[in-house]
Amino acid sequence: MNTKNFKCFQIVYEERNLSVAAKKLFMTPQGVGKIIRNLEEECNATFFIRTKEGLVPTESGQLFYEKIKKISKNLNELMSEVEHLEKKEKRFKVAFAVGTIRSINVAKLENFMTRHNEIERSWTECENESVKRQILNGDISFGFVVGKPQEKTLKAVLIDSKEVVLYVHKGHRLWNRNKIKLQEIKNEKIISMNEKYHIYRDTLDACSLCNFKPNIVALVSEGESIYRLVENKIGIGLSPRFFSDTDEVKAIQIDGGYTWDIYGVYREDAADSKIAEELAEYC
Repeated sequence: MNTKNFKCFQIVYEERNLSVAAKKLFMTPQGVGKIIRNLEEECNATFFIRTKEGLVPTESGQLFYEKIKKISKNLNELMSEVEHLEKKEKRFKVAFAVGTIRSINVAKLENFMTRHNEIERSWTECENESVKRQILNGDISFGFVVGKPQEKTLKAVLIDSKEVVLYVHKGHRLWNRNKIKLQEIKNEKIISMNEKYHIYRDTLDACSLCNFKPNIVALVSEGESIYRLVENKIGIGLSPRFFSDTDEVKAIQIDGGYTWDIYGVYREDAADSKIAEELAEYC
């Protein structure tokens, strides 16, 4: 029996749907279905009843799920310990979604990493979905992401939450306002973080709900650029509240309570889940 197929079974069991499970595993429904059938044949059992509403686990399927969760965790611990002893490598890896380092207490996190020899001290940023995918695949142990993940196998702890505001320049028609409705920026030139950032998609979704498409004139890769472009009157900027007001640029609240939320994310069934839990609490 190929133990690598246990993860596939776990996802199918938790989602009760081949198509949904296939997307999370980056496989085809046919490929996932074949793995489940092979497992059933090896065990001479039926793990799921196929219905129009989805997959319904049998008692055998439920038992198999509970047992392989323990087996998978033990195997992960075994492989992690063996790798650590043989290669003398750092086994606990941390990843950051683009932009999250700005919201993290770097000195505090560095102190935590220094005190735990098993943690690889790396500060590389990558796309939000990539961080989650690496955690699900077991390639990394802990990730800082934007927005609460929907994956049931991921444990998410809120680390920080910043208000999303509108930065405007002196002389703009909204300069004297303290709060606006999102609809009021319908015909404005908007400066936004680029497509790699979670806030870009959130902005498009929020504007769509208000029945308009934002006129985005600039897409940037970091907040300083938003501030500089607003200061030079290229447009007005949507950003988490990272900057203090000045005589030339100020932040205006947006009605609706939009926030930019940073979560610490890890798998509870991973070998190093205790360290991950400690790290989440520490942050």
